[in-house]
Amino acid sequence: MQYSSDSLTNSPSSSSSPTRSPPYHAPIASPCAACKILRRRCVEQCVLAPYFPPSEPQKFITAHRVFGASNIIKFLQ
Repeated sequence: MQYSSDSLTNSPSSSSSPTRSPPYHAPIASPCAACKILRRRCVEQCVLAPYFPPSEPQKFITAHRVFGASNIIKFLQ
């Protein structure tokens, strides 16, 4: 792959197809409160997103203190 020297993002040069689909899952516009607090990438199929919207981070903080992130994910799956 060729990289343009003036690109700050290290993206492939224009010789690659611009219509390529992104690998894996595209990130959501705003990560859910859980992913934001855990500093994770929030994907479209995030099991935490429906229960912890970005506007209510205190909900996840409280649940995380009581149950822990791993147990919350297990409960929801």
